[in-house]
Parts: sequence; structure tokens; C-alpha cells
Amino acid sequence: MDLFEQVDRSIFEFGTRLHLVRAEHWMLATPCEEWDVRALVNHVVGGATRYTMLLHGATAGDVVATVALDHLGEDPMGSFDRRAEEVVHAFGEPGALSRTVHHPAGDISGHELLELRITEFAVHAWDLSRAIGADEQIDPALVDPMWRHMSVAGTRVDPGESPLARLLHLTGRRP
Repeated sequence: MDLFEQVDRSIFEFGTRLHLVRAEHWMLATPCEEWDVRALVNHVVGGATRYTMLLHGATAGDVVATVALDHLGEDPMGSFDRRAEEVVHAFGEPGALSRTVHHPAGDISGHELLELRITEFAVHAWDLSRAIGADEQIDPALVDPMWRHMSVAGTRVDPGESPLARLLHLTGRRP
């Protein structure tokens, strides 16, 4: 599966969970200790906005300045759909994957940025599922490429755990 299929699937994973969010869910705690459901969704939508900005030449400072903004407004699902479409379009622009972008963590390629975006959508789909009590399974076709992208030599995992559990442990989560 190529990266564009992966990003589409990761968007589907997050969007499916987002459709399950009800009014009473927005203030629930998430596995990301500093965020409730609304803050988590705002982070994901804002991340799509920031990655689009990076692909269009924004500086790290430009994107950091958007972190505290409300990216959801009155229509969180509509905001998610629009920003997800925009970021996929930006990644599909000629030369986008070979560009150097100035991510706050350091300069990386557009290709690496896309891998990060896939991971963000998919792992935060798990976070959202955990918060609202939805199915926590992530498409297995996404888990292996994310694991390969994120794992580093010396990472210790329990070989008896599922691939998703190993990935979640690597991202600091405890399934």
C-alpha cells in the first residue's frame, strides 16, 4: 500500500471515530493527559492545517503560532473533512514529498512529514476511541508501515503483544 492509500485509510480511521462523538463526549479525558476529546480533535485538525502550511513554505515559528487556535469552530466534522482534504491535496502537489519542510522538531522531507501525518491520524483515532468507548482496533494495513517508520534499533517490546499494542507502546500509550 502506498503512502497516499495509507493517509486515506488513516483519515478514514479518525473520521469514523469523530462521527461517533456526541455532545457528552467533548469533555471526556483522553489518553493524552493534557487533552480532553475537543482538544484532541482540535490538535488533529490543527495538525492538518500546520502540515499544509509547512508544505507551502511556512516556518516552524509560523506553525507553532497556530497551536493554541480553535481549529474546530461550530462544525468539528466539517472542519476535519476540509483540513484533511487540504492536507492530502498539499501532499499530492508536484514535488511535495521531496521538499524540505521546517517542522518544529527540525527539517525533514515532505515524505517524512506524510509518514508523521499518517501516524497522527491513526494513533489519535485510537486515542479518540479509548476516550469515547469505541472500537480501538486500527486497520492492520496501517499498523505495520507505521511500526516500521517509528521503530528504532533497541526498542524493546513484548513479542506476544499484537502489532497495534506494540505500536501504541512505542507512542507512549498503554492499551
